[in-house]
Amino acid sequence: MGLSISYTLSHRGELGEELLYRLVEHTGTLATRIGCAKVFGPILGGPAHWNLSELPDGSTTGDPIGAIEGFSVSVLPGEGCETADFGLCRYEGVEGWKLSSWCKTQYAVRHGVDHFLRCHLRMVSLLDLWRSFGVTLDVCDEGEYWEHRSISRLRERITRYERLIAAVAGTLKDDFEEQGISVQAEIFDHAQFERIEAEGQAEFAAQIAELRRLIRGQL
Repeated sequence: MGLSISYTLSHRGELGEELLYRLVEHTGTLATRIGCAKVFGPILGGPAHWNLSELPDGSTTGDPIGAIEGFSVSVLPGEGCETADFGLCRYEGVEGWKLSSWCKTQYAVRHGVDHFLRCHLRMVSLLDLWRSFGVTLDVCDEGEYWEHRSISRLRERITRYERLIAAVAGTLKDDFEEQGISVQAEIFDHAQFERIEAEGQAEFAAQIAELRRLIRGQL
């Protein structure tokens, strides 16, 4: 749980191995230039592609399919983030070139909002690079920066997510620890956890009440 940016890169045309390698190499070069903390690659292959299907109860299941060719690079935008992959690969039974990945930038805010903003914008800069390559992008940015390019909106989103996560984590901790079950979450280390938890409990009161009802029904 936490504010993330997820995406799929895809290309249906012909793509030579040498050209693809150069695109991936250029991605790593840009990532270093804009201040990303770590760059791994280029490497042969990339993350698994998930073949998803819907179960009768409406839930989703999937099987991972390994890459059979292609190149990718893994990038850590900054401290507190997860790594993200960029590149294109071929997968058995999947049309064209693809790569799906994501990056949770939420916990970069532990090092300050400005640090979070820099990390999230680095991710968008790398996606913009792949768009400039003529690659098709399907992006879901929970910070809404990809669509709106609004720093103020991104600030508002991360603040709201912090309140929501604090409220949910606090609720889980209270209810499970009544049953002797320990709950750990990174949000508990936040210097102002009690304040943002209280704000989240007030803002998301209806959702928290429903969550508590479900938890107690299970317990």
